[in-house]
Amino acid sequence: MHCISPLPCSPIISSPFTTFSSPKFPLQTFSYPKCFYIKSSIDKKPPSTEPTSWVSPDWLTNLTRSLTLGQNDDSNIPIASAKLEDVSELLGGALFLPLYKWMNEYGPIYRLAAGPRNFVVVSDPAIAKHVLRNYGTKYCKGLVAEVSEFLFGSGFAIAEGSLWTARRRAVVPSLHKTYLSVIVDRVFCRCAQRLVEKLRTDSLSGSSVNMEEKFSQLTLNVIGLAVFNYNFDSLNTDSPVIDAVYTALKEAELRSTDILPYWKIKALCKVVPRQIKAEKAVMLIRQTVEELIAKCREIVETEGERITEEEYVNDSDPSILRFLLASREEVTSAQLRDDLLSMLVAGHETTGSVLTWTSYLLSKDQASLRKAQDEVDRVLQGRLPTYEDIKNLKFLMRCINESMRLYPHPPVLLRRALVDDVLPGNYKVNPGQDIMISVYNIHHSPQVTVEI
Repeated sequence: MHCISPLPCSPIISSPFTTFSSPKFPLQTFSYPKCFYIKSSIDKKPPSTEPTSWVSPDWLTNLTRSLTLGQNDDSNIPIASAKLEDVSELLGGALFLPLYKWMNEYGPIYRLAAGPRNFVVVSDPAIAKHVLRNYGTKYCKGLVAEVSEFLFGSGFAIAEGSLWTARRRAVVPSLHKTYLSVIVDRVFCRCAQRLVEKLRTDSLSGSSVNMEEKFSQLTLNVIGLAVFNYNFDSLNTDSPVIDAVYTALKEAELRSTDILPYWKIKALCKVVPRQIKAEKAVMLIRQTVEELIAKCREIVETEGERITEEEYVNDSDPSILRFLLASREEVTSAQLRDDLLSMLVAGHETTGSVLTWTSYLLSKDQASLRKAQDEVDRVLQGRLPTYEDIKNLKFLMRCINESMRLYPHPPVLLRRALVDDVLPGNYKVNPGQDIMISVYNIHHSPQVTVEI
């Protein structure tokens, strides 16, 4: 579950399991099993027999509501009555489930008082559009930046205002068409082939496979090579750097749900075991990235490399890091490190989630699975895909898009009001108000979409 953008609990697919290409071309793929069992982490579970958690109990939620909202609330926003079991599920389980339940009870906008915070939860596309369009003038990232600054520093993942604009403009040119074509061939296909080889072994042995984990490892390998030219090899080895990445992600997730943000007090971070572990993890991640930057910078300087064309790619190292250093942009190593960390940490889980959900949904729909297989067979004819093939894999792309509609990542977007504002529908928000845009609710709202 991703800290900054809480993830809908992904399905865990137990095998024998295979990729979804046809067995016509066994060199790259392998056959779909006749029998397999699929288990999802959002399947209903038996009621817990554990003692009730003290996290956000009803009395604290009610107290927070009275203190933060007062008696003169003229916002016109209904207040959701969240019980302990609801809030516990909100903080420790599938985030989108209680938010969707409350949307059906209270409508497309409601206020949720959970512990010391209260959120205005938005499930209306017009309101969501208003908040997102006014980012930088009326709204900022707020809680997102607070809980993850320890990891991302000033990276564009959490940067605000002019810094975000400047860093985005610096990084985007590296993602040109020629780069994507090279990376698909050298990185995407090769990493995917390694995963297929491992899955083939699991399939033959009848082993169960956690596909969420495998896809996350796959995307971490891809991003490591595409961004840094660094091979994590996470499908085959346990690396301290990989462990550090997940430790940092978990810490940011926990910070987003802590009742009291004690981690803002530096003295406590030096004595609390959880914070000591997180700090060591971030130090290792930053040290690794800084070493990669220094090594690449030395090569660029030694070779006198400069970008000579708009879609420049270094043949021996086509990574984004190499492009940014060859561009000779005036930027500190710390800023470059934070920007690249934004891609590494925030990027691989989102992509892994999409792959997991798409595979899960296709495995539940044999007709769509077969249609996707037939399209892949017709377009690729047994060869590995290229960037140009995407436009011809139309049905497969529709499957991926539908997967992202049903289970978007992130399922919520967080913003914080900077000034007094009136939302569409005459709903008022005050400065400092946290806004939670439920992408999942919007995608599932009967007022917005029609389920076929």
